[in-house]
Amino acid sequence: MKLSRWIQDAGHGGTDPGAIRYGQNEKLWALEAALFVHNRLQELGIETAMTRTEDVTLPNSERTHNVRNFDKAISHHFNAGGGNGAEFIHSIHASGEFEQLLKEEFKQSGYPFRRIFTRRYPDRNHLDYYYMHRETGGCRVTIVEYDFLDGPNRHELQKEEYRVGMYESVVKAICREEGVSYQKKSGITAPNLLYRVIAGSFRKRQNAETRAEKLRDAGFEAYIERYKS
Repeated sequence: MKLSRWIQDAGHGGTDPGAIRYGQNEKLWALEAALFVHNRLQELGIETAMTRTEDVTLPNSERTHNVRNFDKAISHHFNAGGGNGAEFIHSIHASGEFEQLLKEEFKQSGYPFRRIFTRRYPDRNHLDYYYMHRETGGCRVTIVEYDFLDGPNRHELQKEEYRVGMYESVVKAICREEGVSYQKKSGITAPNLLYRVIAGSFRKRQNAETRAEKLRDAGFEAYIERYKS
């Protein structure tokens, strides 16, 4: 069975930082993700290339020209806007089956999932909205938005082990897509269980807000839930 030729696109780069939240530039983690998946696929015998391997400015035309030469691509990104969970975006001309594999792998590894979607160009419904879908020819491109830099998991995202587990979920999905036997890389772990700790109950919401803010400042996630005693 002939395997597909993949290319990993590290979104943004150089003078284009992508989203910036709490001092974190999207372009750096996008490169981290693309390099990780690229190296793992090579270990597993799947042909793969990169659109950029360093923090350099890459014009859209050069990026899409490189991607056109391959069968399948992942465009690696991190989101912003306060949402929660991974998003997988496919072309209007793709089935979305691979994105379903991504969803299954992320959820199985305990990562939050938000949605799978596609988007058409305004007033030109026969065209994709995103240029990575619209201008990459016959290459099937999946845009992966791993999570939100300013979402409820932003503190978890600061942990390299947490991010690596997400990247490995992409590797697992590609192995399933290609029919390649997946082999775990030593040292990779991903969270499967989450334990919630209640840090207090308050009659006044302002007191709850104050406690939550102190926890966030200390590096913890903090949520306020309303309930009747």
